[in-house]
Amino acid sequence: MAVGFERVSLLKKLKVLKLKYNNVMGDSFVASLSHVLPLLKSLDLFSNKLSGPFPAEELSHLTNLEELDLSRNNLDGTPSIQDCKQLSSLKKLKSIRLYGNKFNKSIILCLSSLPFLRTLDLWGTMNDLEGSFPAKGIKLTHVLGVFGSKQAPTNPPGLWTLDFRAIDLESPKFSELAHMTNLEELDLSDNRFNDTPSIQDCRRLSRLKKLKSIALRFNDFNKSIILCLSELPSLDTLDLSEKLSGLKELETLDLSFCGLTSLTSDDRLEVMTTDGMAHQLPHLKVLLLSDNSFNGTQPMDALASFHNLEVLDLSRNYLVGSIPSTIQALSSLRAVSFAYNYYLNGSLLALCELKNLHELDLSDNAFDGNLPQCFDRLTSLKLLDISYNQFTGTLPPSLIANLTSLEYVDFSGNSFEGSFSFSLFANHKKLEAVQFLSNNNKFEVETEEPIGWVPRFQLKVLLLPSCNINRPNGRVFPKFLLHQRMLQLIDLSHNSLVGQFPYWLIENNTMLEGVNLRNNAVSGVMRMSQYRNASIMRWLDMSENDMNGTIPTDIQKFLPNIHHLNLSSNSLDGVIPPSIGDLRKIWSLDLSNNGISGEVPKGLFSNLSSLSTLKLSKNRLHGQVLSGNLSMGSIYELGLDNNCFTGKIGNWTVENGYMQSLDISNNLFTGTIPHWLSNMMEDDSEFIVSNNGFQGPFPCGTTSFSFLDISQNSFSGPIPSCLDFRVMKHLHLGSNGFTGSIPNVFRNLTSVLTLDIGNNSLSGKIPDFLGNLSDLRILILRQNNFIGSIPMQLCQLSNLSLIDLSSNSLSSSIPSCLQSITTAVYPAFELSRTSWYDILPSYAYQSVLNKQMGFNQYLLTVFETQDEVQFTTKALSLAYKGLSNITNLETLDLSENLLYETPSIQELSHLPNLEVLLLSDNGFNGTLPVEGSILDLMVGLDLSDNKLTGEIPNELGLLTAIRSLNLSHNQLSGPIPVNFSNLANMESLDLSSNNLSGEVPSELIKLTYLAVFNVSYNNLSGKLPETKAQFGTFTEASYEGNPLLCGPPLEKKCTATSDGIDPTEEGNDKWYDIDFLASFCGTLVVFMLGFAAVLYINPYWHRRWLEFLEECMYTCYYFLEDSVRYSSYTHK
Repeated sequence: MAVGFERVSLLKKLKVLKLKYNNVMGDSFVASLSHVLPLLKSLDLFSNKLSGPFPAEELSHLTNLEELDLSRNNLDGTPSIQDCKQLSSLKKLKSIRLYGNKFNKSIILCLSSLPFLRTLDLWGTMNDLEGSFPAKGIKLTHVLGVFGSKQAPTNPPGLWTLDFRAIDLESPKFSELAHMTNLEELDLSDNRFNDTPSIQDCRRLSRLKKLKSIALRFNDFNKSIILCLSELPSLDTLDLSEKLSGLKELETLDLSFCGLTSLTSDDRLEVMTTDGMAHQLPHLKVLLLSDNSFNGTQPMDALASFHNLEVLDLSRNYLVGSIPSTIQALSSLRAVSFAYNYYLNGSLLALCELKNLHELDLSDNAFDGNLPQCFDRLTSLKLLDISYNQFTGTLPPSLIANLTSLEYVDFSGNSFEGSFSFSLFANHKKLEAVQFLSNNNKFEVETEEPIGWVPRFQLKVLLLPSCNINRPNGRVFPKFLLHQRMLQLIDLSHNSLVGQFPYWLIENNTMLEGVNLRNNAVSGVMRMSQYRNASIMRWLDMSENDMNGTIPTDIQKFLPNIHHLNLSSNSLDGVIPPSIGDLRKIWSLDLSNNGISGEVPKGLFSNLSSLSTLKLSKNRLHGQVLSGNLSMGSIYELGLDNNCFTGKIGNWTVENGYMQSLDISNNLFTGTIPHWLSNMMEDDSEFIVSNNGFQGPFPCGTTSFSFLDISQNSFSGPIPSCLDFRVMKHLHLGSNGFTGSIPNVFRNLTSVLTLDIGNNSLSGKIPDFLGNLSDLRILILRQNNFIGSIPMQLCQLSNLSLIDLSSNSLSSSIPSCLQSITTAVYPAFELSRTSWYDILPSYAYQSVLNKQMGFNQYLLTVFETQDEVQFTTKALSLAYKGLSNITNLETLDLSENLLYETPSIQELSHLPNLEVLLLSDNGFNGTLPVEGSILDLMVGLDLSDNKLTGEIPNELGLLTAIRSLNLSHNQLSGPIPVNFSNLANMESLDLSSNNLSGEVPSELIKLTYLAVFNVSYNNLSGKLPETKAQFGTFTEASYEGNPLLCGPPLEKKCTATSDGIDPTEEGNDKWYDIDFLASFCGTLVVFMLGFAAVLYINPYWHRRWLEFLEECMYTCYYFLEDSVRYSSYTHK
């Protein structure tokens, strides 16, 4: 070995040396090594025959050493304190393994000189570290204080891994480990731990925020160790396997929220799968593993041997695939939950064998197909939740009829079809809670058949939104509700139910907390019941109905504790009663879209300290509502738009300090925007003050708006450069008096979707950096004074849907690279919604799985903001808005838009409540795309009214998604590109008032959606395309100002000659040549006749003319004679 080592010593640059499983002997080997390999980083002498004390002084010379393994040797004893201190030179040493030697407990103190040590492994029965934990006579807190972060040097991260396996420690003092705040792995396996630390010591473990792995296998803890370890916030690996004799009586094991990823024997929780483990936990009945990170289907395979298990909760994990058939071995199961795994699917037949099952929760997964018929054998079921899966087909009648023990049923969020008779529940006398919500328009709930059926149940919760209740029977209110007296929550929204408001429902059920009848056809005068416990009602939504009359003047008597009141979109009139300011506990109040008039009561702001959302939009309210000194209480969202409010903005105070949304657009406010107002808005907020009379400069502030609309006012001066544009998505500054150039700060609009600065007095060139706003969907710069060319950088905006650069002074040619604008493939113009989830009433069903049922927050939009832009097309300047989630629409008005396709029932099937569809002033000729947003569909390019020159680039014919193209009122020349016929979605094409020449391409007849076509006032010629398809709808106005055009619809007919002209062979000037020749010949004939008449009348001029001719003849004669003579002379 000495000879071999001499050769190794020549490798001066050696960094890694592994000599494990050799016969290196003696106590001087490390010493000889340290002087010849100074660059060594890793030294592995595992399983050799080294002897003597720990070589501290020798190792101190290997200053680059990072890893050291001296395990399984014959080292014993500890070096002197002085030698141990020299270890401090090993500042790079991170890992040291010493197990299987004969060290005593003083080795720990020696190793405390290693400042950067991250991994320490001392496990093994050969080390003499017996005693308490820490070893007797050693203050482990001092040692660990050096390893850890408490007394460690400034930079080292402290000990990461500590391995004390098989060293016979006793009584763990976990409080002394609490100083090791950087510890990530701890292994105390194979000791004699037989007790659990005190509660106070356990709580100190919460300081170990980075500890992810702890191994305590082969010990004798009792079951309270689980509670102690629950103080470790980041733990994801727990090993308690082998010899857990103290857990034999354990019946309930809750490992929820532990971050566990697997139950396999080589990963996170070995306690569950080690051989014989089920026999060591023979009485385990309740196992809760929810809210972890399990994946695959391993948990069921691992748990199949726990035959006494009664409750199994695997909800909120990441399980995939199907539920394994081994689950049927757990015949004692009474409650099982696989909820919120999202990707579980496949067969459910194995569940049918669990005859003792009382509660089954499969919600929020991907199960599909028909519901298994065999579920009707689970006759003990009390809770059945299959909501938000992909089940289809009809609900088997026998399934409901046989499960008479049902108390809680949730079938919502699936795609069931057909009619479901609610009378199937007639004999379910314990039924408490029922919820259906269909994902399509093919499912109906029928409550009136058979006639006169009487339920034996008394419901507490009935949630049937969007269920087409009694659609074949006139959409009447369910009559079985007349027999209900214990309802707490009822939701019949989005069903188009007709009839008078069912006040009897409120009067009969004195415990009602929440009523949602939104989006029906309920009518009648609004009144409040006097026969109920008024203090119970917290949620009342009667919006989108046909209620009329006035708001009751004493509303506070009947709804003293109301949290949410929504009366919007009805036909209410009158005034807002002052008593509404006495609803002291209200959070959300929506009276929008009615006919309410008068002024806003002062107490509405000052008295309602809990009010967070107030919406009074689209009424006939007036007055100086925002003037003076106002206390806004806790208002977070305020909508006063579309009224007749006047005055200036006064001084406000808001208790919570900030507002998230303010919409006062479309009113008559005047004055300036106070500086403090923009500072009062919360970051990522919405500030909408468009279409008022505000003036002056717009104030800067500290707020980062996400939606800022100050358009259609009289703001002046330059665009503020001090605004924070970091999170801006929609910026509307149009129709003001802003001057100057586009500020450089606009380059920070990295998230912007809409940029509208049109209709101002801005000047200069369009900056190149606009091409870096990669998310931009709408760019409107129209009606300004911009000059120069269109920047080529705009071609980088591949997501653009609308570009409007019209009515400027842009020159040069149209960039051909605009073909790269392919438009985005994802929706962007979604409604901004607020659903007050915190105040949604819910019903807690008392069960093992602790289920709750409440109003669907996605159907309860309180506050919404939609983007809107003006874009000129079809010769009209129209507003295009975002539509987003429209699945609950009852009325859809798409009049005066750019839709030219006939609506199909199949494509409208996702609008289950649609009753009114307005499609006037369009050009339908096919199918109607209604999904998403009009702004997501609209693709337009408007470069009209500029000074653009050159030809229309053929590349524009590659913009296959474009719907509107306007190049009118420029100086463009050349032909109309024939490949415009490829623009299959084109609906409006305006090329008027240019210098275009040639024919109108007959290929354009392929544009079957084209509703507007204008090529007037150009130099076009030839025969017009046949009057087929859309070209049969265009009038003379589309072609006027082109005198050389012929054919229908023009009165000028094409001649046979002109009919056969091929402009590609004879040129576009042929018509001009014919006209010139005819006029020239006519002029010549007239001139000759006039000249002859003069000579005939005047003899003097006649004689002079003959003398002139004679002289010319002689001159020509002598010229020719002289030329001939000269030629003959030169030849001689």
